[in-house]
Amino acid sequence: MRWNKPNLRNNLHDLLGRDKPSSTAWVRDQGLEEVRQAMLQGLMGLSGCEVARMNMRLRYAGDIEALWYLRTDLFQTLVLLRGQAVAQKVLDHITPFFQGQLPLSLRTPQVPQEPRFHNY
Repeated sequence: MRWNKPNLRNNLHDLLGRDKPSSTAWVRDQGLEEVRQAMLQGLMGLSGCEVARMNMRLRYAGDIEALWYLRTDLFQTLVLLRGQAVAQKVLDHITPFFQGQLPLSLRTPQVPQEPRFHNY
């Protein structure tokens, strides 16, 4: 007895390597689009070959992990065109958008605080 009946739609999603639709997919996609738009905002007003290339890479990134890794490329592009101070400001604006959306393996580790000992 099969628990999952195969059908054309499931097989197509498997072939394309996409997640199967779920009831919470719209929440995940909404967060992804917010991050994508924030990153694209950093390129506003700029033109040129590198900007067009970066714009395409951001638009076609398939998931939040891809956008996370594109942060450094965006930073490098902005450093060349606007300078390091502006690039860092854009990156500092973008990074909070990733909060709560990344897998545990990509989250920045929290620095443990040293235990406090009291002298009695």
